[in-house]
Amino acid sequence: MKGIIYLIFAFGSIITGLNAQQERGHDVSKKMSSYQIGDKVEDFSLVNTEGTAVSLSHYNEANGYLIVFTSNVCPFAVASEKKLVQLQEEMSSLGYAMVAINSNIGDEENLHAMKSKAAEANFSFPYLKDDASVYSKFGATKTPHVFLLDKEMRLRYMGSIDDSPRSPDEVEEEFLLNAIGALENNQAPDPAVTKSIGCPIKRGGESASRGGRKGPPSPEALMERMDANNDGKISKEEAKGPLANDFDRLDSDKDGQLTLAELSKHKKGRPSH
Repeated sequence: MKGIIYLIFAFGSIITGLNAQQERGHDVSKKMSSYQIGDKVEDFSLVNTEGTAVSLSHYNEANGYLIVFTSNVCPFAVASEKKLVQLQEEMSSLGYAMVAINSNIGDEENLHAMKSKAAEANFSFPYLKDDASVYSKFGATKTPHVFLLDKEMRLRYMGSIDDSPRSPDEVEEEFLLNAIGALENNQAPDPAVTKSIGCPIKRGGESASRGGRKGPPSPEALMERMDANNDGKISKEEAKGPLANDFDRLDSDKDGQLTLAELSKHKKGRPSH
């Protein structure tokens, strides 16, 4: 009898342990994946053009937050500069906080160039320099790429500002403003996700700009090249070449999809493509 009781107890312990491992694995996969609609966004702290650290917690009484990943030189981002200034004016009156983030590397995208851009474009919002920790969490791939959060810092809309990113005078549908209007009426934005159109975020390693050697493509370049259905992930069917061979190792949460965060995490161990 004692033996049977012991076996039952041992079996129960094993099941409990497996359940705990699954829960921990679920938590890890959530942390590694980029944000999805409805996810609560973690606060971050990045340096602005004046060298001061800025975080969303500085705006703890905001009714919502707009995060824009942008560039000093991308034609799509440049075309959106006046729109961003107008958005800041409209959103601030509604109690929304807005920050722009530059995640690119290069002489034209450094803090000095950002400071000049902010002055030239009359940015009335913080312009922050990413250390590569933020854009990957959001899954940002283009400039501009916008993310709208509600008061609870939950992601409610992501994608394009409008349907004409290169030609502001030809806009027919204001995706972002419509999403803000929906939140103001206690409704879910529809659509909640649109395709971001612009220049890929540049983190280096994919051109011959340094010493004439071509390095392996960046995570953003891989996503741009292989994400056939534009859902911000690369499925096993979409993966090509060496990435397909290395897919199972890179797929940390084993969900059959590679996110930008997973590609970035394994960048150093990624084979050339």
